[in-house]
Amino acid sequence: MDDQNWAERLAGHSVALSRREVDLVAWIVAAPHEAAFLTLQELTDKAGVSKPTVISCYRQLGYQDYQEFQNGIQDFYAGQIDSYRAGAVAFRNLESLQDVINASLDVELSSIETLRNNLDLDGLEEMARGLMAARTVYMYGDGTGFYPGHYLVQRLRRCGIVTFLAGTDREHVLDELVPISGDDILLVFYYTQDAAVLRRCMEFCSSKGARIFLVTGFLEPGLCGLATKHLFVPRGNIRFKNSMATPMAFAQLLLMAVEYLGGDRIADGLRNLEMTRKGMII
Repeated sequence: MDDQNWAERLAGHSVALSRREVDLVAWIVAAPHEAAFLTLQELTDKAGVSKPTVISCYRQLGYQDYQEFQNGIQDFYAGQIDSYRAGAVAFRNLESLQDVINASLDVELSSIETLRNNLDLDGLEEMARGLMAARTVYMYGDGTGFYPGHYLVQRLRRCGIVTFLAGTDREHVLDELVPISGDDILLVFYYTQDAAVLRRCMEFCSSKGARIFLVTGFLEPGLCGLATKHLFVPRGNIRFKNSMATPMAFAQLLLMAVEYLGGDRIADGLRNLEMTRKGMII
C-alpha cells in the first residue's frame, strides 16, 4: 500500500471507517490547507474528534504513524495548498477584479492538475467500457452533481449510448429507476452530502443487478460500499465557491475515453450525426 496516494487509500478502505473517522476525513477533504500542517492535537481540536479516532483512521488507511498520514495529505494536495493559503478568505487580500480572476484560475488549474496526477486510469477505462456495453445508462446527478450528469447525458447520446437523467424529481426518482436491470448502469455524481435518497436508489439498483459507478468528492462508506466502482474526484477550493470545474473536467475525460475506446463505431456515428445536421440546415 506504500505507493498508494491519499485518494486511492480513501477509495479502497472507506467501508472500514467508523462514522467519526468519516467525519474526520470529510473535514480534511474540505480543508487540506489546514490539515496538512496541523499537529495531532490541533487536528483533533479543529475537526472535533478524539486522538484515538485520528490514530484509528490513519491506521485503517494504511499509514504507519501520524507523520506519514500528514505527508500523504501534503503530497496529494501539494498543487492546491499554496492557492488555499493565498486565498484563506476569498477576497481578503485581493485588490482588483484582475486579482480575483488570477487567484480563481490558479485554484482551478491546480485542482485540475491534481486530478491529472491522481486519476485512476484503470477505473476511468472500466467506467467508459461499462457505459458502452450497457443497455441503458441511468444518470443520477443530485444538486450540483446535475451539471456533469446532464452534460454526459447529452454527449453520450451522440455516441449512440442510450441515457436517461434520473433524479430531477427527487420525490419520484425511484419510479424513474424501476426499469433498471442487470444490463444497465447507474452513474452517480454525488456532491450534495445528502445521501438518504441516493442510498435508497443505489440499494434498489443493486438489488436489480445493475452496476453502479460513483463519482464523488465525499467519503461516504454506505455509498462507496454499494458502488461497483468508486472514483474520488473532489470539487475545487471551498474558499473560491467550491467550484465544479474539476468534476466537469472529469466528465469530459470520461466522454473522451468513451470516444477513444469506442473507435470507429463511435467515430462513424458522430460523423453521420454531423452530416445529418448539415443536411438539415436550410
